[in-house]
Parts: sequence; structure tokens; C-alpha cells
Amino acid sequence: MRGRFRDTLDLIRFDRPVGTLLLFLPSGWAILLARPGETAWGWMALFFLGAFLTRSAGCVVNDLFDREIDRKVARTRGRPLADGRLSVRWAVGVFLFMTALSASLLPFFSERAILVAVAGYGTAVIYPLMKRFFPLPQLFMGIPFGATAPLMAWVQLTGGLQTKGLLVAAAGLFWATAYDLIYAVADLPDDRKAGVRSGAVTFGDNLWAVFLFFSVLSGLFLWEAGRTLPRSGWLLWTILLFFGTVALQAMKMRRGLGDGEPMALFRSHVTLGALLMAGFWMSTPTLV
Repeated sequence: MRGRFRDTLDLIRFDRPVGTLLLFLPSGWAILLARPGETAWGWMALFFLGAFLTRSAGCVVNDLFDREIDRKVARTRGRPLADGRLSVRWAVGVFLFMTALSASLLPFFSERAILVAVAGYGTAVIYPLMKRFFPLPQLFMGIPFGATAPLMAWVQLTGGLQTKGLLVAAAGLFWATAYDLIYAVADLPDDRKAGVRSGAVTFGDNLWAVFLFFSVLSGLFLWEAGRTLPRSGWLLWTILLFFGTVALQAMKMRRGLGDGEPMALFRSHVTLGALLMAGFWMSTPTLV
């Protein structure tokens, strides 16, 4: 039983919190923008917990759909479903359990926010199927991973949809698309052999330009959303630093990434997302 418990933690990527942080950060942008001048620690904590539970469930459903593909990819063939350490029945049970835990948070939210959450959760469940036919599945992945949480936070804290909330959601969508394109580089040779659709496969040598395009879009949308904040100069500087960093990453991608570099660049986006969150924080006088 102890071995199965450890394998279950591996299944939900418990020891790899990068995904949870990447899922949480756009909701932090939205919370700070929706409630300027307030810390809103309770909402921050709730969205972080929701990010952990949702990401855990997403990892399980992804591995359920992709277990045959994962066996053909060097980076993923050691996952618990791919190597047979856990059964499909057990994984389905874990998915339902994590989904139930995620649903237990819904009473804290309004009906409109719940609708956003349910729609986003649905896209997370069907995302693995997009790799079978959609040439840029990373863009679809951006809906549950980048856009849903900030949109849900905005609706909850303001009572409805406004332009600023949609801008933050779009920024999250394109940011998630960009960093997942870096992630896809690590699996490029195996994805080609397995016939998996991916932005890295679709765009090949031009992937760096597509990554830079989506990254710049993300920063521009964030600036448009936050430029009216009292001290928006802080946000502007963080966005410019973000632009400089992703430009350097695009140059590295254009020259070609060595072993380990794609994952290192991917993980660096936690720092970049936190930097942008700090920009919103410092742009509000009562929070600094």
C-alpha cells in the first residue's frame, strides 16, 4: 500500500509543483487587478488550493488518455500508468477523488464563477484528445491552464465580465500557450515518431517566432488591463523585463536547445509569472 501511495503522488506530480504555480499565477494577476488596494489573502489561498487540486486531476486524466503514447516517449515512459505500476481503474478512482475535492470548493463561489469553472474543467478533460488532430494543442491547453482561473477570479470578485477581466484571461491563455511550446520541444523527436500533434512538430524551425508572438501578446494584454493603476509604471517595468527575457529565450530556441534546456526555460516561467504578479502588486499604492 505504501508503494501505491507513492505511485499515486507520482501520478498527480506532487513533487513537481511547477504546474500548480503556473496555473495559480494568472488568478493572482486577476485578483490584484480586480481588488486594487486589497490583499485578498483568502482568495489567493483558495485559488492556490484549487490550482493544486485541478492540476492534479488534469495530470491523471492526461495520463489516462496518453498512457499508450507515453510508453513511446523517453521522458514519460516511466509514469505510473505507462509502466504499469498503477491500473487504469485506480487512476480513474484518483481522478474522481481529486474532482470531488475540487468540487468541494465551489460553494465558496457565485453561480457565474461556478459556470466558468465547470466550462474550464471540461476543456481540461478533453485537452489530451486535441493532440490527436489539432496542430496547436498548446493553444487549447491555454484555456483551462491560463484563462479559466483569472476569468473565474474576476467574475467572483467583480460580479461579472468586464474588459479588464477578459484581457487578463487572454494574457493567461497566450502565456500558457507560449511556455507549453517550450515544454513541447523536449518531446519533439518522440512526438514525431509517435505521430502526436504539437506546436513544436507543426512549426519546426519557426517555433521560436511563434513562442515570441504569443509571449508578446500576453504582455501587451496585461499592460492594457493594468495601465490605469495608480502606479502602473511598476507594471510597465516588469512587463518590459518579461519581454526582454522571452526575447532571449526565443533567440536560444532559434539557435537550438540542448539537453535539459527546454525544461529549464519552461520552469523559468514560474519566476516570470511571479514577476508580473509583483508588477500588479507594486502598482497599487496601498499594497506597497
